[in-house]
Amino acid sequence: MRSPQSFGLDPERAALAADLIELNMQVHDRAIGMVGPMPPPPDLTMQQFRVLGQVVRRPGISGNELGGLLGVSAPTASGLVERLVEKGLIARTDDADDRRIRRLHPTEAGRDLMRQMDSMFERMLGVVLQVLSVDELEVLCQSARTMLVALDRVAERAAETSS
Repeated sequence: MRSPQSFGLDPERAALAADLIELNMQVHDRAIGMVGPMPPPPDLTMQQFRVLGQVVRRPGISGNELGGLLGVSAPTASGLVERLVEKGLIARTDDADDRRIRRLHPTEAGRDLMRQMDSMFERMLGVVLQVLSVDELEVLCQSARTMLVALDRVAERAAETSS
């Protein structure tokens, strides 16, 4: 994880971001201790799982970009993608501007698999909901809404920049 200072934040925001990152890691570690780690992906190697995760997080990524993110050669990335296409977890589409580039998108089955794999939060929430007050749940809901609004603003800026 990058340090908050590397994001170019002012000192106050950097300190708060550092706290948020540390708190998030503590929540993650305690949740794993409470409900256990994610189950291993069925019928996928860890490398294939990493590929699927990158495609779900970055729909439309090219195979070349994917290889760079994973630190593998283009042929290796292509082979990993091919196996995920065969399993129906990733689809390839032609790039609208450059027919030499194939864009990668998760299929609904791929997104579903990632949701299942990401169930640690759901399992942890099921345990924690029993001890949270209504006021505490409202704070958590408001925090999640704030994060969604911020993500929408980031997406809007990215769309404006690419236009």
